[in-house]
Order: sequence, then C-alpha cells, then structure tokens
Amino acid sequence: MSYSTQTLTLVGVLPLVLKKFPVGDVVLWYLFATILTLQYVADFGFRQTFSRVISYAYGGAQAIGVFGANSAETVSNPDPNKQLMAKIVSIMKWIYIRLSSILFVLLLIFGSWAMKKPIADTSNPYQSWIAWVIVLFTSGIGFYCKSYLAFLEGLFKIAVVRRVETLTSLGSILCSILVLIYSPTLLHLVIVNQFWVVVVALRDWYLCRTVDGKIYQEVSKKTAFAREDLMQIWQPAWRSGISGFMSVGLTNITGIIYAQTGNSVAVASYLVAFRFIDQIKTVSMAPLYSKIPLLARLRVQGNLSELVKIVKRSMLMSHFVYICGFIIVGVFSNSILKLIHSNIPFVSQDLWILIGFAFFIHRYGAMHIQVYVSTNHVISHIADGISGVLYVVSALILSKYIGVYAIPVGLIIGYLGFYAWYAAGHSYRSMKVSFWKFEKKAALLPAAMLQVYIIAVFLKEFILKKH
Repeated sequence: MSYSTQTLTLVGVLPLVLKKFPVGDVVLWYLFATILTLQYVADFGFRQTFSRVISYAYGGAQAIGVFGANSAETVSNPDPNKQLMAKIVSIMKWIYIRLSSILFVLLLIFGSWAMKKPIADTSNPYQSWIAWVIVLFTSGIGFYCKSYLAFLEGLFKIAVVRRVETLTSLGSILCSILVLIYSPTLLHLVIVNQFWVVVVALRDWYLCRTVDGKIYQEVSKKTAFAREDLMQIWQPAWRSGISGFMSVGLTNITGIIYAQTGNSVAVASYLVAFRFIDQIKTVSMAPLYSKIPLLARLRVQGNLSELVKIVKRSMLMSHFVYICGFIIVGVFSNSILKLIHSNIPFVSQDLWILIGFAFFIHRYGAMHIQVYVSTNHVISHIADGISGVLYVVSALILSKYIGVYAIPVGLIIGYLGFYAWYAAGHSYRSMKVSFWKFEKKAALLPAAMLQVYIIAVFLKEFILKKH
C-alpha cells in the first residue's frame, strides 16, 4: 500500500509538473530529488547495519557476530537482549548526530555549487535559491530521523511504519497536486514537499516511542559504550557505505554531471526516465526488503529452510513487480506525455530498454546481496566497488561514441560483468542451494517476460523502419 501510494506521483504529480513547469524548472525539481537520493550515500551504510544488529539483539543474540550457513552461533533464548540493544541505540545516536552535521556542510558547499547552473536556467532563480535553502535544512532533519526508522525496522515494525506512511504519502501527493493546480511554482511545490519530509521525521520519532511497550525509551537511556562496540558497528557499515557510493552514488552523480553539460530538454528527458525507473525499483523492493529484519532473525535462530522459502517467494514477486512496471511505462509513456501536452519528451524506446535491462540485472544482484548480508558478513563493497569501476571506465570510453547511451551500457557492463554473479554466488552458498534449483522458481518467468518485451519492441521498430 505504501509503495503503491508513492507511485501515484507518476500519474498525479509528474504529469502536472511536466505540463505546468518550463524545462529549466523540471530539471531543477528532479535534481532536488537526486540530491535527496544521495542521502543514502551519506548514510554510509549505517541504517542497514543498525537495522540488522538491532534485529539480532531483539532476536536474543548475545553479541554482534557473523551468522553464516554453517555458524554455530545461534540463540536458544529468543527474548530481546535489552542490554545489547541499549548499547546499539547509544552508538546509533552518537553516529547520526555527526553524520547529519557532515551532510549539511557537504550540501551547503558542494550541493550549492552543483545547483548554480541549473538554477540559472529556471524561470525564477531567486525563488529557486530559496527552495534550495529549504531543501538544505529539511534534509538534515529528515536524515537524522532515519535513525528512528532503523530502530523500527530492526524490531520488524515495517508494517506499522508503512501503514502510517501510506497516509503521509497521500497527504504529500494531494498537497502537491493542489499546488500544481492553483499555484504552480517550483518554490511552492518544494515548500509542501519538504513540509511532509518533516512530518515523516516526526512520524518515525513518535512510533519509536510507542511500539512494543515503549522499548525504545527503555533502551535509549544514556549508556556508555566502548571503542570495541563502535568498531563492531563500523566494520560492516563502512563496507555498505562504499557499496552505496559506488552504486546509488555514481548513478545519481552521473545525472548531476550531465545536468552541467547537456541541453535542458535532453537532461530533463533523462532525469524523468531515471525517476520512473527509480520509482519502479522502489516498489519492486517491497516483497523482499520488507523481510530483511526477519531474515536476520532467522539467521540468528538457524532456521535456514524457512529463510530459503521466504526469499524464493519474495524474489519472484519483486521481479514480477519490476517487469510489469517497466513494461507499462515503456508502452504508455509517450501516449501519456502527448495527452498532457508535456514540454518534455520521453526517452527513446531503445534507451528505455537499456535502462530497464541494466536495473533488472542490478535488482537481481542487489536482492542476493541483501540475503547474504543477513549473515552480517558484508561483501557489497567488493561487488559495487568493482562493478562501479567497470561502469565508470566503460561509460567514459563509450560516451565519445554513443553519448548518453553510454550510461546504461556502462551499467550493464558493470552489473553483468561482475556484480550480479558475484553477489548471487555468495547468496546461494549461504542458503545451500544451487543456481537452477533456486532461480527456476524465483527469476526464470520474469526474465522470460522481459526478453519477450524487448524482442517485441525491436521487431516493431524494424517493421516501422522497413515501411
């Protein structure tokens, strides 16, 4: 429900933005969204790590360890280890106040520099700078409150969070639509959107203090932690942080760099396409990613058979959601944009296919990474690091010959050349399953659907050119 309401931005907010805003304002609006996505990089893997280790402690673990397929470190007492949870929360608060400060300074310096040219191309540069200042300050608030979300996820309260998130998403979308109808300026749209960012932050703060008999208030009292406690969090977190920079960071930074060099219409078309695929990715994550704290708990308890069953079912659903969303946008996007008299054209079908195929490979590898990381042995820095280097090198070389197509082609080279098979191999071994035995029920049918769609599009293009 939550992710589905968020997709209403594609059918409610996006058409109005493309119709009401000039090209320069559209570029800046999506650059703001890109900057906000880069907060994932600034998090440096801590949210995932804290969510996972809180799940361990909540599941009864006596220490933060590695729980592999052959690990004997399973727990016999499933009651929450509140002493360990208190240490984890204390470290989490200590780290997030510092990360939030660093993020604010980085956005103030480098973010403002990156906004200079795009803001100059907007219809009202003065109002655009005010909008950027609002984004700057609310980003710091929203980022710090991710610590509350990590705690809720660790307690497997994802359903509670998402139910409330459904309401906040609807509120944000409704306010955005009203602004775009009655007062369509970039500044007003930013104001209502960032208001809801603060509401979401307050939502997580409140939920943290009310769920499970107010356990957060019990374990969040000031607790001293030793350096070795911090290092147990840091060791898996920095690897996830490197992973975030080399995956989410590079793809979003590419968009920011392209905005400095490309013409406004081409940049806007590219950013809109990536916003579509990002939203599809987000929705497709729900079936598996909502189970991540549960997977961590099953690892701790040594229940491998149940873990494999949940992973297989969740991955199949995730692949289906992604493929269906990708095909629907590919088929209907041009018709919708023409219907609303959009100032921005959609990307060509061949570019859309390359983007969709690249991120299908990524979703495959990323889900297997998450399954393996439930052991608390983080390999994503290797997977994303090497694939990121392959992406950058290939994209730089190819950009001279195929222009913007070098971005998705470079991503395919990076993901297919290393990321996907490296991640999947570790995941299979940790679950004690084989590739064919697992994927014939998890990825075979969605992959076949993708292949049929790609063939159909190219056949259509060939027939049209022939006639």
